[in-house]
Amino acid sequence: MTAPTLLQQLSSDDRWTSSVIRDLLVHARQPGVLSLAGGLPAVELLPSSAARSPPIDCSRSEVAWHCNTASRAASPSCGSCCSRDAPDVDRILVTAGSQQALDLVTRLAASPTETSTVVIEDPGYIGASQVFRSHGHQLVGIGVDADGLRVDELADHLAAGLRPRLCYVNPTFQNPTGATLSAERAQRLVELAETYDFLVVADDPYVELALDDRPAATPLPESPQVIRLGSMSKTLSPGLRIGWIDADPRLVAQLALVKQAADLHTSTFNQLLVADVMSDSTWWSAHLDGLRNGYRQRRAALRSAVDRHLPNAQVTPQGGGFFLWCDLGVDVDTLLPAALDHGVAFVPGAAFAIDQPANTSIRLSYSSGDQTQYDEAVRRLAAALAATTS
Repeated sequence: MTAPTLLQQLSSDDRWTSSVIRDLLVHARQPGVLSLAGGLPAVELLPSSAARSPPIDCSRSEVAWHCNTASRAASPSCGSCCSRDAPDVDRILVTAGSQQALDLVTRLAASPTETSTVVIEDPGYIGASQVFRSHGHQLVGIGVDADGLRVDELADHLAAGLRPRLCYVNPTFQNPTGATLSAERAQRLVELAETYDFLVVADDPYVELALDDRPAATPLPESPQVIRLGSMSKTLSPGLRIGWIDADPRLVAQLALVKQAADLHTSTFNQLLVADVMSDSTWWSAHLDGLRNGYRQRRAALRSAVDRHLPNAQVTPQGGGFFLWCDLGVDVDTLLPAALDHGVAFVPGAAFAIDQPANTSIRLSYSSGDQTQYDEAVRRLAAALAATTS
């Protein structure tokens, strides 16, 4: 038998897989389909170019100078892009979105001599599991409940001999469940990381989107074992691709070397745009309030539709973010094609599963789409469910 050519080998490399959600969105964009599948922010809630007064001056000499000087990639904009608390600049690496941040951390953490293990929430963020698998990491899923990662379950695995290099969490309004890691579990997680010598990667893109009166989150305690990832994609603009890593300066120095091999530096122009916007603290605060109010209304509309048309669904309590995680109590393996036939799209829970099945759950998004059509979308979903379970 003829050996496969290099082109054939590369084109069939199973380390690289497409996101289930990206594939699904192709169907969701078909005429007549109402989508509850996506996780992009609502376009109408993001600022337009005319939203600020005075508008950003993109022609000023400072911007032009920075944009033509690659060596100034870590410009003074770095601190204001990443945090209004002005962190130590040596702790920050600005990235092309938080997805690149995750990729850089994953590359650095990969063992050069053996298969590395990564602990991830189960169900967990698809984009994270894709990155980990593409770099050869073995995944171990740890359950999630209303208080976030089951740290007690992780402790049992560690006591039994598990030795991960990374533990990945969405600590605030987790994707897909919407759960927030409790203060007690956050403290215990960091204690385990320090005891068993692994890094906690805290990816927190929804932390500004608390929709209830209670506090948004309890941050993980400060520790050299904690790497925080952030993003402007959910609050300002996904197209700017501005994210960051906040970590021990020793790790940041190494991650900067990894990033140099990928793209040299993140767009300085975009960094300065973000820095300019965030320098107006009054405007930024009002913008975040507007986002929260908008998503609060959207969540209420979707939850009302679920309560009306899917009264038996168990919805995981959540205080913000973009998603409702609904357990329908029946196997939904055949529900998606039926739902698409009925003109509605969602993401099956199985798409987020690592080790534990999630075949009775679905993720519904209130972050995009026309909220006046949420009721009709869930009505169609209920009709599809009835057709597949009758």
